[in-house]
Amino acid sequence: MKNPFRKTTLAVACLALSQTPASAGKNSVAEFDSSEAESLGWRVVDDGVMGGRSKGNIRVSDDGILTFSGKLSLENNGGFSSLRTERLKMNLAEADGLVARVKGDGRTYQMRFNTEARFRGMEVSFKADFKTKKGEWIEVKVPFEQFKGSFRGMSLSKEKFDPGKISRVGLLLGDKKQGPFELQVDWIRAYGGASSGDDIVSAALADGRFSILAKALTEAKLVETLQGKGPFTVFAPTDDAFKKLPKGTVETLLKPENSAKLQAVLTYHVVGGSVDLAGALAAAEADTVQGSSVKITFSEGRVRVNDAAIINADVQCSNGVIHVIDSVILPPKAAEPSNDIASVAKRAGNFTTLLAAVDAVGLTDALTSDQNVTVLAPTDAAFAALPKGTVEELLKSENRDKLTAILSLHAIPGKVSAGDALNAGTAKALSGGSLKFDVVDGLLKVNGATIVKTDIKCDNGVIHVIDAVILSSSNRGGNKTASASGKTPLEQIEAAIDQGVPIFNSGDHGECASIYRDCMVSISEASCVDSRVSMVIKQLVQKAGDIESDTERAWVLRSGLDHVYTTLSKN
Repeated sequence: MKNPFRKTTLAVACLALSQTPASAGKNSVAEFDSSEAESLGWRVVDDGVMGGRSKGNIRVSDDGILTFSGKLSLENNGGFSSLRTERLKMNLAEADGLVARVKGDGRTYQMRFNTEARFRGMEVSFKADFKTKKGEWIEVKVPFEQFKGSFRGMSLSKEKFDPGKISRVGLLLGDKKQGPFELQVDWIRAYGGASSGDDIVSAALADGRFSILAKALTEAKLVETLQGKGPFTVFAPTDDAFKKLPKGTVETLLKPENSAKLQAVLTYHVVGGSVDLAGALAAAEADTVQGSSVKITFSEGRVRVNDAAIINADVQCSNGVIHVIDSVILPPKAAEPSNDIASVAKRAGNFTTLLAAVDAVGLTDALTSDQNVTVLAPTDAAFAALPKGTVEELLKSENRDKLTAILSLHAIPGKVSAGDALNAGTAKALSGGSLKFDVVDGLLKVNGATIVKTDIKCDNGVIHVIDAVILSSSNRGGNKTASASGKTPLEQIEAAIDQGVPIFNSGDHGECASIYRDCMVSISEASCVDSRVSMVIKQLVQKAGDIESDTERAWVLRSGLDHVYTTLSKN
């Protein structure tokens, strides 16, 4: 089945609520803040007016909780205690009933209204019962159709309750049970009809269980409009759902610096489109406005959104639907960025040539594995400083071994800090070659290259950034035939390279070229070298002498030494 939950473009797609009576507007009957309580003029009326001895008290706390308490007495034909407002004008004609958040003592209380209705010229009361649970906050819903007329204990069947002409609001206990009582009321609001069916905002506000959600949406700057055309589907966590989160979580999310994270949490509860409970379950999965998906399943007797149970479903609104859930659902954590050497180097952005070379010779796994390694990482600028065409030449498949040797000289087994390297003075590279660490003119050097940044920590090692490419040194064997100098031609080449590489890396390319030239001249004059090889060497030396650039001349001679070495090794 095609998933009916499809992500839509929303200017603001979240549940917008308000906590204040002013914003509650036509939904609010009583919020019990201090200013409202004073304006409504709540007062106690006991059965003393009829000779009874019951005694009630009223108190409104600073956090907006009304407490109606006292003692009910059945003496002298008594047996009730009530509280009520002064006369007022309230129009709830567009609503279907009342919903109140209360905590009681397990007794049955009454909601009461007075209207313009009269019996024998006297004011008629309209009443409806609601039960409480001892010591537990609950929401009680009382449809207007349940309100029946009465006058001094006598039921009136002809008088009809008109919610559009309310003149007084009240609460009463008259269950004929003697003893102490206590009822706490957080708020009383209208529900249904046009008062809450216009949009998701009004419907949720009338429900009254979303004060924490309302505050969160305000802090996240998402309290704008879910009053638009929509449609939207909102999985709305109650206050109790937020309280299930680990201690301090809500407070942390509400901090200004965590606004983006809070927005992600809130929009993870909103889906484009209006889908009822059956449709949600059939869809099995939904894309949220946050971007991640939620799973809809049936388990343990309930439809669930991820691990949250839907406790009230299909609250229909003109622009969508609300499903009330018992837990806050959290979006999946974004994948943590990899912190291996290859990933860190890639994010840095200035090691593209190094990474391309590593990939070309198949060494990427060495930089992403769990095996610790210390990398001396030449920057892109360091590679660019090599003679023109050098990088391209090294990347050719036929030069893979040479490139591997160069790269391996830039890696040391284990994690080696800059301080440890300097204290040791030398280190053996993965290639087997020797690396020399020292300080020259206040700069930390390795084989002549300057270490410009040290100790970049990675999960599998350390990176030290260097400003020059360290050229591979050789560990190859020599020709058995000795030259007049006492060294074989192969040994002369190895010695020249070992001497020239640090000098080249230190920036003295002319001196390096001279070392390579002298070596080639010496080999060309050796009696053990074939005349044809000798001739080629002399031609190369002559060609190099015509090159003005020290850097290019050094590279041409070095290339010649490598070629001669390979030729002599075969003989």
